[in-house]
Amino acid sequence: MLFKIISIVGSLTFLSRVLGYIRDLLIARVIGAGMVSDCFFVSFKLPNLFRRLFGEGAMNSAFIPVVSGIRSKSGRKNSDIFFSKILSILIVFLLFFVIFAEIFMPLIITLIAPGFLQNLEKFELSIELSRLSFPFVFFICLTSLMGAYLNTLGKFASMAVTPVILNLSLIFVLLFFFSSEDKVQISTFLSLSISLAGIIQLFWLFANLKKNNLNLHLSIKKIFKKNKETSTFFNLLTPAIIGNGAYQINLLIDMILASTLPDGSISYLYYADRVNQLPLGVLGIAISTALLPILSKQIKEKELLKANKSISSAIKFGIIFSIPSFVGIWILSEEIISFLFLRGAFELNDVQLTSSALQALCFGLPAFIMIKILVVPFFANEDTKTPIKISVFCMVLNLILNLILIRDYLHVGLAISTSVAAWINVLMLGLILKKKLNYPFDISVLRVFIKVLISSIFMAYFVLEIYKYTYMNFTYNNFFGKDLSLIMCIISGIVIYASFLYFIGRKELELEKWKKKKNLS
Repeated sequence: MLFKIISIVGSLTFLSRVLGYIRDLLIARVIGAGMVSDCFFVSFKLPNLFRRLFGEGAMNSAFIPVVSGIRSKSGRKNSDIFFSKILSILIVFLLFFVIFAEIFMPLIITLIAPGFLQNLEKFELSIELSRLSFPFVFFICLTSLMGAYLNTLGKFASMAVTPVILNLSLIFVLLFFFSSEDKVQISTFLSLSISLAGIIQLFWLFANLKKNNLNLHLSIKKIFKKNKETSTFFNLLTPAIIGNGAYQINLLIDMILASTLPDGSISYLYYADRVNQLPLGVLGIAISTALLPILSKQIKEKELLKANKSISSAIKFGIIFSIPSFVGIWILSEEIISFLFLRGAFELNDVQLTSSALQALCFGLPAFIMIKILVVPFFANEDTKTPIKISVFCMVLNLILNLILIRDYLHVGLAISTSVAAWINVLMLGLILKKKLNYPFDISVLRVFIKVLISSIFMAYFVLEIYKYTYMNFTYNNFFGKDLSLIMCIISGIVIYASFLYFIGRKELELEKWKKKKNLS
């Protein structure tokens, strides 16, 4: 069941990431890395931060355990009523929140991009673009709640499709203005399209809820009636935002400090994060999304052995995919950035600066994925205080490291700090998970880690040799040179890693057991 859900969510998220790369490739081609792109990425980062905090974590973490308990005890009708009440509250709150943010957008930009104050044109453009994109927050928060409810009904695909809608909207605008040289005009329409995509996403989720026979009971009066379940939800929500969004909040801190660096620094971090987000988004989100409903149900029904097994399986999935992803991105970072973005307004110097940031970020990639997995048991037990305490500590650590490293390493120092803080976060979560929730770490997890690491090193050696050979023999044409070499290396690396891991790790991966089941069916 867990693998099936991960496959569904992961494949749709992968589609979204592919479209996201097409989107970013077009952005790099059309507006490059400079003043206008920095302004746009700030305006995009602001609502996108809420999307990642809510759509990829906090809403699920706070809402699913509560509504699962209501449906187990009182049935579908009462869970529909609870969902309707939370939706009513969010509509009213978000409406006032967005209006407030629109009015005080200059102050918000001052807080998240203080370096822009030194350039009045840059500061004013950021305000204008952010005001166009920020209404997206209203729509995506409601969409995330609807998606969380559909997840409790076993419907995971609908919410996983929503990022595809956003990426297609942005791609349409970029293709429409592809020949334009007016970067400000392009960024203006891009910012507007973000909010329009939010409207489409909201209607898409609402249609899927109606398809699943939702009895919606929206009422303003309901928001003033408190009960135990509503209080529990909001007590879980705020800590969950910080606990689940540690990585995003650290990136926001990086952006604030990067705004004080030379033009393009924010863009370099953005493009590096986009590459790093492929395995993080596809794997981390898929595993945590699949694990939470299953784990919540097992804990509610006191099936602790099954719950521990689910956690171990999720950790193994994370290890199997995150370690080779980190190794592959590390050794081919410059080639990947060059392949994706080196064209148009994105120049060779931009490739080198972005590649350095990517290497620093991908060092923390396994940790970023593990954080998404290890916070789930705490949320399933309705314990959000522990993850938030750890996250706050790591955010402070990240800020201290930022201030130390930014002087000598500029934007790369910010990326290094984020990765180091993430690894500290993982170690603390793991230790407390064992001590507080009595999770008995399965020894097979350690064996999987060792064999995955050996396989990844083996893969890295052959990938580098293949790259040297193909690059030396296909230099007569740009595509049949570096680009073809990179493609061949990625394909070969996947085959080599999977083959080697299969031969040395069949027992830990339970492949023989899976094979027998397949034969029986």
